[in-house]
Amino acid sequence: MTKAHPPSLRLRRRLWPWVLGLCLMAMATAGHALAPTDVATGLSGGIGTAFDPEHNDLYFVEFGAGTLKRIRLTPDCQAASPPTCVITTVASGFAHPEDVALDVAAGVAYVTTRDDVGTTGSLWRVALVGGARTLVTFNLMAPQQITLDTATDIAYVAAFDGGRVWKIKLATGEKTPVLTGLGHPVGLAVKADRTRAYVSLQDAPPRVAEYDLATGAHLRDLATGLTSPFFLSWSDPAETALWLLERDPANRLRRIDVTTATSIVVAIDPPGLPFRPSAIATSFSGGNAYVTTETKVVRLALTALPMGEPVFLAVGHIPSTSITDGYATTDPGYFFPVKDAPFGGTLNIFGNFTNFRGLGATHYRVMLSEGGGTFAPLARSWNAYRWNPSTGVFELAPVAPLPPVTPLPPGALVGDGFYPIAAEYLASPAHPERWEPPFLMMQWPSGANGLASFRVEIWSLVGTTWTNLTSLLPTGNSLALLIDNTPPDVDLVAVRQHGAVDPLAVCAIVTSGTTQFDFQITAHDPNHHLGSYQLDAYWGHNGFLGGIVADSYAAHVDAEGAHLWSGVTNTWHTPPSWVATCNCAHTFILGVWKRTTNGYGPVLYDHSNQSFTINMPTLSTCS
Repeated sequence: MTKAHPPSLRLRRRLWPWVLGLCLMAMATAGHALAPTDVATGLSGGIGTAFDPEHNDLYFVEFGAGTLKRIRLTPDCQAASPPTCVITTVASGFAHPEDVALDVAAGVAYVTTRDDVGTTGSLWRVALVGGARTLVTFNLMAPQQITLDTATDIAYVAAFDGGRVWKIKLATGEKTPVLTGLGHPVGLAVKADRTRAYVSLQDAPPRVAEYDLATGAHLRDLATGLTSPFFLSWSDPAETALWLLERDPANRLRRIDVTTATSIVVAIDPPGLPFRPSAIATSFSGGNAYVTTETKVVRLALTALPMGEPVFLAVGHIPSTSITDGYATTDPGYFFPVKDAPFGGTLNIFGNFTNFRGLGATHYRVMLSEGGGTFAPLARSWNAYRWNPSTGVFELAPVAPLPPVTPLPPGALVGDGFYPIAAEYLASPAHPERWEPPFLMMQWPSGANGLASFRVEIWSLVGTTWTNLTSLLPTGNSLALLIDNTPPDVDLVAVRQHGAVDPLAVCAIVTSGTTQFDFQITAHDPNHHLGSYQLDAYWGHNGFLGGIVADSYAAHVDAEGAHLWSGVTNTWHTPPSWVATCNCAHTFILGVWKRTTNGYGPVLYDHSNQSFTINMPTLSTCS
């Protein structure tokens, strides 16, 4: 039997045996095995850990010593051998603590413990300054990993003996089981939108499973055939993948892709992590991951990990993972909402320079295929701002491919678009990002309509020797954008008094008849990418009478096929008719937008207008 805690400790977890035998998937960073670096040694059963990015502190608990400790991380102390990072005991006297989670803004940590007298395990609130602790709730049935939702003041806690996940109101300690019937859960991760929970289960077959957090329904298994699966952590802020620690005898780190439900084992050199790894915390700004083990905390370089981060980060404000079939759709609540939007205009394409540098690349080039044609390199120049530490300001600097005097790979031409990757993109506190906008990989003026496909090559130049490192990039080294630069068809075709057959003449003066008017409009896109249209009424000098008629793609999603809606042509909008309320010269403007975006806003708009004067004896003059 594999024991979840050191043999010297009273409590042990019963783990089920299984047969190992599945072949491991090839790593995205093949040939770049990691060498863990010690950050702290002499731990007594290190388990849960959490990172404080505001103060660059790493917190961890010791099951055997019953302590919550903090490591102040600096580049110098981490680089020393042996490490010299200052370790402080925040609080002690815990009865076998399992995990720690941080609410830095509130200045507190939350700690789960297994063996408080008279209970089956508790959740504690601990002040980060002074270490004062308060009991939040108890009888949690061997609580394990904690996930905090600070926005709702809720903690989710996995209960090993209870086979459940608790939802705990931190203000009152009230606890509710949201998942039940689980096979000895240990690790727990919850999506930021609170729709899904991911749990590592140690009953046979050991696995990581996905659950609907609202209904408790089991949705799927993401990874099986595991060895003592322990704590989970998101590998990236976009929540595309999970880190999973597997304990002895495997002693390894696994990355699980949430979308595809595939996983890979991270290559560690020498083979395996230190004995009994339990938890991992990441410092994205510092470029490091920290793993707590039985007796050590070790550091791993994020740039050498298979992060699963996309090669392409974004197009303008649109994340690359929000682009499907060439169309952009961002989630509700995002500050830049788009739905089924094609692309047009000049596009800023952002790339993962930090990861390129971490793989050893010094140069890159962007390859483009238009309409299914052959991929060819882009060689364009643009300007960006670069920080000048001497002057203390951002200064305009050119970005361009290598000049002719630079040695190029054999067979490459000057126009083949090899761009240097600035050293500032190294993921290290000593090399912060200094470009504005950061990570701008290509500025491309889109042209002909159709599907534009991009991929990236990365290269290393040492002296005069070039090495193609493109094979080290993730398999998702592609970006497809549907280009549509055709403007919409717009015409305020005619206006007539309600009930009349003939439209009004241009610049008519209406002195009799009904005060109700109907409008014939064309708001149409031949490419079926219409976004919205609106007809507004104006009078006199800046007088606005409001909207008359409007419509948008939101009411016609996929109306003419996937992503398609073309709008209206020569259509009379009658019920209800627009009613004039006062005498004056009036102008009616029909504005039409397409969904085409450059990543910062819609780029295709047109309008049409008509004007006439209303001078009815039954109406007063507009004022």
